[in-house]
Amino acid sequence: MAPITTKKSKAAKKFVVDVSAPVENGVFDQEGYVKYLVEHIKVEGIVGNLGDEISVTAEGSKVVVVSNTKFSGKYLKYLTKRYLKKNQIRDWIRFVAVKQNQYQLQFYSVAEDEEEEDEE
Repeated sequence: MAPITTKKSKAAKKFVVDVSAPVENGVFDQEGYVKYLVEHIKVEGIVGNLGDEISVTAEGSKVVVVSNTKFSGKYLKYLTKRYLKKNQIRDWIRFVAVKQNQYQLQFYSVAEDEEEEDEE
C-alpha cells in the first residue's frame, strides 16, 4: 500500500517594485500602476481573475505583488513596460532587476558627453 502523503502548498512568491524615483519627480502615478496590474494580471488565462491567489498592494514607495500561483518576474516586467508605454513615459523610465524578485524603476542616465557636444 502506498504511503499517505499530503499535498504541499507552494510558498508564496513576493515581488517588490521600487517606484520611488519616478514618484518623487511627479512623473509616475503609483495608484494608477497598482490598478493597472490588478486589472491586467491573468490567472489561468483569464484577465482580472486574481481571487485569493494574487494580491497587489502599495506600501510606501513600493508596490508588492504576492502570488500563491504561477507568476513570473518576466510577466511583471512585461506588464510594467506596457503600463509605461500606455502613459508615454517608456522613453525615460526603465524596469531594472536589483535582486531576485526585487525590481526598481529608474530613469535612463544621460551621458555628460552629449551635453558637452551640444555646447560646441
